[in-house]
Amino acid sequence: MPLPSMLDVDFASLSAMLAEMDEPAYRAEQIWRAVYERGALMFAEMTVLPTTLREQLSSKLRVAPLEVAATQMSDDGSTTKLLLRLDDGELVETVLMRYDPLGDRRARKTVCVSTQAGCAMGCVFCATGAQGYRRQLTPGEVLGQIVMMARIALDEGSPVTNIVFMGMGEPLANYDTVHAALDRITDPAAMAMSPRRITVSTVGILPGIRRLTREHPTVNLAISLHAPNDGLRRRLVPVPSASVAEIVDAARDHVEATGRRVSFEYVLMAGVNDSPSTAREFAKLLRGLRCQVNLIPHNPTAGVEGKRPSRRSTLAFQAALEDAGVSATVRVEKGHDISAACGQLRGDRASAGDATGLPAKG
Repeated sequence: MPLPSMLDVDFASLSAMLAEMDEPAYRAEQIWRAVYERGALMFAEMTVLPTTLREQLSSKLRVAPLEVAATQMSDDGSTTKLLLRLDDGELVETVLMRYDPLGDRRARKTVCVSTQAGCAMGCVFCATGAQGYRRQLTPGEVLGQIVMMARIALDEGSPVTNIVFMGMGEPLANYDTVHAALDRITDPAAMAMSPRRITVSTVGILPGIRRLTREHPTVNLAISLHAPNDGLRRRLVPVPSASVAEIVDAARDHVEATGRRVSFEYVLMAGVNDSPSTAREFAKLLRGLRCQVNLIPHNPTAGVEGKRPSRRSTLAFQAALEDAGVSATVRVEKGHDISAACGQLRGDRASAGDATGLPAKG
């Protein structure tokens, strides 16, 4: 039976365990800082602790409950992707994206985090959706992704600056885990990251949006909408969900309650949702809402539908939104030369008969 992860243990529980071991109270703070500030992945690395204590802790707990099954680096060095194996053999992905166009290693570094193994939303353009839902991740499994990528970033000389919950799975369908992870990430005594540097993405889970608004009002909210009407959205996101109007109303409530702009993610698919008339309909839907539209040209992968739109149609869609007064950007894409699309590397390994023995999900 695997040892429990320290990342699933809160500070009070760690302190109580150390007290039972007759250790001074400050040891808990030393361990906490070693993990969340310096990216320690094993107790053996915590040289501030006595050797005997490190050995005792290693017999009771692990730090990160994840094993690296595969690593990919883009040719330009901007993107690192890890395929991580969980204790039960499931595979999830996490990505580190570096934004340093002038070669400044202190520039923005963003970690993209998975919250589920697989996904039940079934978005037709998503490699993860094509694999189906496997299970929820625990807070420790989510935090483990961040700690592992933070260690890579620190070894390069600068910390992670941003975190986006946009990897495998629907974050707000695993709200309790996301809530616990957000608490730890933003805790001044732990990772101490500003909530304004964290984004949670959702396809529009209304109860989760409302809870996020109440409990984490300064975290950025991104909504994956992809269509301005219910007929087109059901074609792209086939699971039963709230209507487009209800989702946009929830976004308006979020903006009113928090004072913060909401983002809409919109995957552009050639001949499906990329026409100027669709853009005008989308702009009308968002009229008066403080928002930003992030246009994402579809990244075709094996087993998913759709074609990538032309650069011309992408820019025309953007222009139609902006002409109607809606701010819109085209996402700067990274990792095209590796399996950087969400779920793509996991799907590649499963299809190839990965040593985990996982069957390919279709």
